[in-house]
Amino acid sequence: MIQIKNLCKSYGAQPDAPHALDDVSIDIADGDVMGIIGMSGAGKSTLVRCINLLERPTSGQILVDGQDVTGLTGAALRAYRRRVAMIFQNFGLLAQKTVLANVCFPYLAATGRVTAQNRERALQLLDLVGMADRADSYPSQLSGGQQQRVAIARALACEPEYILCDEATSALDPASTNTVLKLLRQINRETGVTVIVITHSMGVVEKICKNVVVLEHGRVVERGSVADVFAAPQSQAAKVLLERVDWDA
Repeated sequence: MIQIKNLCKSYGAQPDAPHALDDVSIDIADGDVMGIIGMSGAGKSTLVRCINLLERPTSGQILVDGQDVTGLTGAALRAYRRRVAMIFQNFGLLAQKTVLANVCFPYLAATGRVTAQNRERALQLLDLVGMADRADSYPSQLSGGQQQRVAIARALACEPEYILCDEATSALDPASTNTVLKLLRQINRETGVTVIVITHSMGVVEKICKNVVVLEHGRVVERGSVADVFAAPQSQAAKVLLERVDWDA
């Protein structure tokens, strides 16, 4: 379980420095598919970068199975990041490496080598995402949807407990978006991995998420099950995202 408690992230040491996150508290249960949604500048990407400690929060706690991870360094930080995989908007594949080598890269980064067992596991993951036949291709030879499926296989290489998706489908066409979302839902159901979806699209949340948190100006303004929030949004931000606003009023 991930418990985010009173998390703040500011840029600058002055008391009036701008806050990207302002007293954010969220509980994410094991096995959940949680949507974190908001308009541009709401703090979504900052939050996900704090969860995997690519950015350090200014204050507050991130508890993972009861352990505050915000102070981790060195080997402990590397071990934590293997538990928390990341899928990026721009896929993040290494252009000079084949699809198979990209999926094997986490093993290389962790141990300095890739074993025959690692390659066998990577091929299994490529088969899972429907890309085994492209193992020897390079990213430039793939469509955006195919690249994102490879990125998902790579994210699964170290058998993470959590997958963070930062606008993972925003660069894809509708058909590719549906394929990737179905794949993430399948992985969640079959492995129990917790999926955290950062997005500005209520359509993405509706298709894959069980629960949703709405951010606005770095603060949580609404939370609940997807069904409840979609049926009766309470915050102005959620109403705008759901296009439930009378723009001519």
